[in-house]
Amino acid sequence: MLSIVFVEDEESSIAPVLRLIKEEEPDIEVRTFGFDEGQQAIRSIRPDIVVLDLWEGDPSENRNRGSEHLDYVWEQQFCPVIIHSANPDVPPEHKNEFVREVTKGQHSPQKVLDAIRELRPHVQALKEAEHDVRDSFSIAMRDVAPSEFDIFAEDNDRKRAIRRAGRRRLAALMDETSADGEVLAGWEQYLCPPVSDNILLGDVLMESEGDRTEPASFRVVLTPSCDLDSGGGREAKVGNVLVAKCVSTRTGFGLTSLKGVNAKKLEERLIGTVLTRGYFETILPLPALKDRIPTMVANLRDLELIPLFNVGPGGRPFLRIASLDSPFREMVSWAYMQVAGRPGLPERDFVSWRDEIITDYKKGA
Repeated sequence: MLSIVFVEDEESSIAPVLRLIKEEEPDIEVRTFGFDEGQQAIRSIRPDIVVLDLWEGDPSENRNRGSEHLDYVWEQQFCPVIIHSANPDVPPEHKNEFVREVTKGQHSPQKVLDAIRELRPHVQALKEAEHDVRDSFSIAMRDVAPSEFDIFAEDNDRKRAIRRAGRRRLAALMDETSADGEVLAGWEQYLCPPVSDNILLGDVLMESEGDRTEPASFRVVLTPSCDLDSGGGREAKVGNVLVAKCVSTRTGFGLTSLKGVNAKKLEERLIGTVLTRGYFETILPLPALKDRIPTMVANLRDLELIPLFNVGPGGRPFLRIASLDSPFREMVSWAYMQVAGRPGLPERDFVSWRDEIITDYKKGA
C-alpha cells in the first residue's frame, strides 16, 4: 500500500488526477489537505509521497504557500515530492531525484501518475533503510537501557545516559557490514553534507569560486579534529587549518613509483596495492561524488595553511563539501603520518648492503 498526501488549496483542480489514480492504481491510499493543515497531516500520516501545490490562489498574487511545506518535508519528514503547480518552480537546493515537477494542465494527471510510478523504487529504498535503522535501534536499546538503570539512580541521569549511549551504539551497529555481505560503494565514505558543525580531520573543502569538476579546486583537512573543536563554548586550539591540495589521478600517480605506467598496469595494481590500503606512498585516492566531488587524489606533500575563518558559508574562500566518515577519517591521519613522520635519512650504499644480506641469508639454506 502506497500512501500519498496531496496539499492543494483548490481540490477541484486535482479531481482528474485523483480519479485517474483510483482507476489505475487502486492500492494507493490518497488523502487531500489544504495549506493550513498540510504540515500537520504530513507529520501525523508520514506519507510515502507528497504531491504539493505551490501557489495559494493565482500565482500572479505571489502567495507561495507550498515552499514552507517543501522545506518541512526536507527538514523533518523526508520523502519524495511531486510539485504539481501552475508554476512548479523548485529552488535549486531541492532539485534532485526525489523531486518531480509537473505543470498543471490538460495532460498533468497522467504526468503525476507517471511520476508516482517512477518514485515507487525510491519509496521502497527509503522504507528498507528505515527498517534497518529501526532494527538496529531496537538492538541498541535492548543492550544499553538495562545497564543504565543499574548504574544511575536518578531518572534524568538515566535518560541522558540512555540517549548518549544508545546513539553511540546505534551508530556502531549501523557501521557493521550488512548481513547479506554488501560492500560499500567508494562514494559512501563521504558524509555529504557534513554532519558536524566543526571542521574535522578528513573534511573535503572546495574553493568557493572553484570548478566542481576540477581536482585543483579541492583540499583535504589534515589538522586533528580535537584541535579544531569549538563547541560547548570552547575555542579552537589553532587559527589555521592544514590541508593537502588535490590533483587529478594522472598527476597524482605521476608523483609515485607508478609514474608512467600504462592504464592496464595501473589497473592491475590498484586493488591489491592502492585501494585496499586506502593510500599509496604520498597520495590519498578519493572517489567521485556525483555533481559534488570529482575523482581525484590528495597530494600529502603539497600542503597549505588556510585560516579557520576562511572556511564556511557566506562568501568565504572555502566551503566544506563533505566529511570522511570513520574509519576513513582515521585513515587520512595514518596516511599523513606515514609521509610526515618518516625520518629523513642520508643516501647509503644499498647495493653492497643488499649483497651482504643475500650472502648471510644463503648461509641458512
